[in-house]
Amino acid sequence: MVTEIYDFTADPEAANVQAFQDAAYMKRRNYIAERALKYKHGEPITPIEYNEEETQTWRTVFRELTNLYPTYACKQHNEAFELMKSTCGYSENRIPDLEVATRFLKERTGFRLRPVAGQLAPRDFLSTLAFRVFCCTQYIRHPGEPLYTAEPDICHELLGHVPMLSDPTFAEFSQEIGLACLGAPDEYIEKMSSLYWFTVEFGICKESGKLKAYGAGLLSSFGEMKHAIESNEAQRLPFDPHTMAEQKYSLVGYQNIYFYPNSFEEAIRKVRDYATSIPKPFQLSYNPYTEKIEVMTKQEETTRCVRNIQAELDRLQKAVKNRLDV
Repeated sequence: MVTEIYDFTADPEAANVQAFQDAAYMKRRNYIAERALKYKHGEPITPIEYNEEETQTWRTVFRELTNLYPTYACKQHNEAFELMKSTCGYSENRIPDLEVATRFLKERTGFRLRPVAGQLAPRDFLSTLAFRVFCCTQYIRHPGEPLYTAEPDICHELLGHVPMLSDPTFAEFSQEIGLACLGAPDEYIEKMSSLYWFTVEFGICKESGKLKAYGAGLLSSFGEMKHAIESNEAQRLPFDPHTMAEQKYSLVGYQNIYFYPNSFEEAIRKVRDYATSIPKPFQLSYNPYTEKIEVMTKQEETTRCVRNIQAELDRLQKAVKNRLDV
């Protein structure tokens, strides 16, 4: 069970965050967090009954961000977001249930959501991605700061992460990061955490020659989304996992550097190449049928993996041939 939670209140950079100084807000937030601690994997996610103040905070965030998405968000996010309005009840009037969102993801990409009490330690959080599990908070940001949060909250999860995880290519990219972390030495977990930060959280990409946001930290932040794309104070560099893995970042405040791939396919390829530099005594493979990670240490396991890949290639060749014959 993953229970090690990062304590933002002890971070000097977060000393002046309004939420941490509001006793009533923290009591409510801790109640919701305690609900998450009781969750057992595989069970339906019990919905949170959000109060009117929390719903109003969601409404403010939803309105502001949906005005920005057509201009600043990538097409994968925008297409998924529109679909989630019709299938998951996304609207400004009600905070969607995680259980509804997880069923949507399961059908689209095989990912599932798991409620957690706060931001997990990097190894715990990143490793769950290998199993196509994404850990989500359920509390919402402080009503006095609706357009900013130092921590991940339900707005960040549902408006930023979930739409992107419903895209098959991006879901594969996220899982590749998780697989790279399984069994990795501690120093490489730190590197993969930085890589995750500058992609899944604060990534930008090129789309028809224009920069767009795909990182959830940007897609759930009114100010930083525009900052990442337009600000002259931000530095934007081509996607390079080796550079990104060494780049320092701040948990609080805007980033001052961003990295962009020309496509998610390019990002997947480069992350896979980078993962080969991580020293491990074994290789791993995800079995989508059993939803388990297989350690390829025996000949029969390696042979089965090769056979599955060959079967996929055969189907792909037939599909391409059928298209050419049309």
